[in-house]
Amino acid sequence: MDAILYFQSSAKWSAGGKLAGVREIAAPSAIHVQVVDNVAPDAGSVAELAAFWKPLGAIVDAGSFEWLDATAFSALPTVFISGDASALPRNAPLVRHDSAATARLAARELLETGSAELAFVPSRERRHWSEERGHAFEQAARLNGRKCHTMRSPENAGAYDDPTVWQRSLRDFLRALPRPCGIFAANDATAAEVLAAARFEGLEVPGDLAVIGVDNFVETCENTVPTLSSVEPDFRAAGRMAAARLLDMTRTGARHSAARSLSFGPLGVVRRASTRRVAASDRHAALALEKIRREACSGLRARDVASLFPCSRRMADARFRKAAGRSILEEIHAVRLEAAKRLLVQSDMPLKAISDFCGFENPNSMRKFFRRETGAAMRVWRAKARKSP
Repeated sequence: MDAILYFQSSAKWSAGGKLAGVREIAAPSAIHVQVVDNVAPDAGSVAELAAFWKPLGAIVDAGSFEWLDATAFSALPTVFISGDASALPRNAPLVRHDSAATARLAARELLETGSAELAFVPSRERRHWSEERGHAFEQAARLNGRKCHTMRSPENAGAYDDPTVWQRSLRDFLRALPRPCGIFAANDATAAEVLAAARFEGLEVPGDLAVIGVDNFVETCENTVPTLSSVEPDFRAAGRMAAARLLDMTRTGARHSAARSLSFGPLGVVRRASTRRVAASDRHAALALEKIRREACSGLRARDVASLFPCSRRMADARFRKAAGRSILEEIHAVRLEAAKRLLVQSDMPLKAISDFCGFENPNSMRKFFRRETGAAMRVWRAKARKSP
């Protein structure tokens, strides 16, 4: 049986999605994907694994490792995912996160909240992906005629090794920003630090500052105060692209790929309380939006949400519509639809199971609703959305 070596660290939030994408492409050709997990590859270990498995080639999730010797793969057709291009061999094929598309999506989300100006906060440690996202966000701001306030990294590379120094610098930066301001943080961990600094400065989120991160790392996003909106990358597409590129290389016998870089973009924004400025003026509407976001797929009913308001159900729905732009029931349906779309793209879950997961009473109701909202049957929509690169 043919095999592919796949190097990753399962400790990374993105690991599962990328691996699922690789297996999706490998499965039709009955290619075994041998996962090498949490082992920083060097020339010796790669050579031993290649001798044992005799693989067609390798895929390396380079972003999983703090340090990577890319030359260890010089004898194998290899595709890298998410690495720093400058640290890889000149002609090594690479699948990268599309920073420009991610920045545009973050800018659009923040501008839609009514942010007068925009700001970018880089990661505490200097990272190539942080710099790329910052530059792309500044370009997106200029495109929309807005000024972008960027927190600059210090000349001393180790100045922020002390988290206390970092937090103090963050507070100084936030205090000086105009308001209302929309902040794009380099990733979710950085955005969580921004939210902590804002709380200690007495700044309201999303009233004074709307904040959005990248990665949709659920354990972080669901446990900040308020909960954190995030741009979710299409990690499964990254795996599909890498596997398709590797198989193309093996079919032609090429050690390297002529077209070096491919890009995978964002799936979309997972909207939480940190960018829901529209509801900030109505505390009950804000609570209702959070309840719907968390419980819409668990059999939540409109009357359960209306009970959060200290008024009649009709008045509750009117207040909710004024804050959110649609009725309580419409919001529940919208959350269920987004959940269904994500499951169709990111999982191999059967349609009936998706219907159950999204809180529909029966699969037929889900199918009719989905077709009415999207104009396509669920199977057709899934196939189109997951078309191989």
